[in-house]
Amino acid sequence: MRRSGTFAALAVLVFFSFAPAQEVSPDDVIRVKTTLVNSPVLVLGRDGQFVPNLRREDFEIYENGVKQDIAYFAPVENPFTVALLIDTSRSALFDLQDIQEAAIAFVEKMRPNDRALVITFSSEVNVIAEPTSDHDALAKAIRELKPGGNTRVYDAINYVLAERFARVEGRTALVLFTDGVDNYSKTATLISSLQQAAHADTLIYPVQFSTYDYMKARSPSSKFTPPAGSGFSEEDYQRADTYMHQLAETSGTAVYPAFDISDLDAAVSSIVDELHNEYSIGYYPRTQGKAGEQRAVEVRVNQPQLVVRARSGYVIDKSGATMRTSKKENPIVLGVVDSNASLPIPRTPETPEPEGRWICKGPDTPTDLAVVKEGFVSHCPASARANDQTNAWFIKKPGPSETVCKGFVTSNGNEVAGAPVPAGYVVTGETKSPVCVNSADAATTTNAWEIRLPRANDVVCKGFPLPRGFAVAEERSVPTCPSIRGQKNAWLIKPTN
Repeated sequence: MRRSGTFAALAVLVFFSFAPAQEVSPDDVIRVKTTLVNSPVLVLGRDGQFVPNLRREDFEIYENGVKQDIAYFAPVENPFTVALLIDTSRSALFDLQDIQEAAIAFVEKMRPNDRALVITFSSEVNVIAEPTSDHDALAKAIRELKPGGNTRVYDAINYVLAERFARVEGRTALVLFTDGVDNYSKTATLISSLQQAAHADTLIYPVQFSTYDYMKARSPSSKFTPPAGSGFSEEDYQRADTYMHQLAETSGTAVYPAFDISDLDAAVSSIVDELHNEYSIGYYPRTQGKAGEQRAVEVRVNQPQLVVRARSGYVIDKSGATMRTSKKENPIVLGVVDSNASLPIPRTPETPEPEGRWICKGPDTPTDLAVVKEGFVSHCPASARANDQTNAWFIKKPGPSETVCKGFVTSNGNEVAGAPVPAGYVVTGETKSPVCVNSADAATTTNAWEIRLPRANDVVCKGFPLPRGFAVAEERSVPTCPSIRGQKNAWLIKPTN
């Protein structure tokens, strides 16, 4: 989004939550019946870094284009209360130690005035540690967790939001460590827990680990197909994945996939960083709304050199209460940005995509997977490359042939193609892809490689390792490969046996 005038761009990630207004003293004649719209706000600069030290007067908030009076403002220094909600059911057995380490790491990153409580769920929902700032007590409680039992995800979510956080003052957050599979909730359902999340003013951060392969291996027989609802079927895991993303979408956050302990560490660091840089702004709408009415909300900052990124709005439900607008009603487009900024700024990919996953740009990309597009993920660090507004790669197992992004990054002050070519593949040419980011050098007109599994008598581009079992037969010059001054730019390859 671009904005002219005094309100220069600001990077604001806005999550909307709502709390009922308090009535004035019984001795007064007027009673306040309006609803306070409370908005946690993150402010980022063009470098992707959070912007601290802003004041109330730096912000303005608009509802349906009408400026509102800010009734509540809390700076980033205000402490928060966070619930660490940990899945200790049978399916978590394989990952529990890593989850414990990640939860303790979260506690260690808390500020002195922050508080946390620890709640586990399996066949029962249990409070293991009441809200406290005592890091040692929290760590001790986390270390003593034991796995076992069924899974009550929906009940656990509702318990925290409706009972534990209903009367907590100040900022609240819930960090959920689970695979998302529910097979034992007694009072809540998938829908009711999402509705509870939509009405709450708590930010929910799902940290999702996958236990499907582990549970499938423990199935009594390979011929036995677990029924839906058992917590072991493929359908249950698909439903769980959808639920986790809907939960994050409703809260305005993102799902943090945890394939290994490094993913857990990155998730914890990103969540703590966000919570420690969150402003909270509230206002009372100037006009009353009707059931079903949707209202657009926009937060602005009157400081230059920033870019606006906001997900904003709310809907008044049938009871007259307000709830966050889902992304289905206010969609955010996942796209890419080239060096000419001709495409829309990408947004955090909230919806799971088949056959792959998003990772932060960097040298640790698995060499057996292919980078097939680039985008922006809110918890990844900003790109160090000039004019590159993407910071993440979508990777997947390559097919027999693929178009893969070059993945330009900055190394030692120079731009290089940083995305690896998957092991065992050859490069047959370069091309221009609409889902890959352009080079900062206008003379470089391509941004992707054409790759495929090698065959006898293939002509492949020079400069890439040859797969095992193939050797160079002769050199060639072809128009599809990068030119090499004074040299031929391709090889004809043949099998060695």
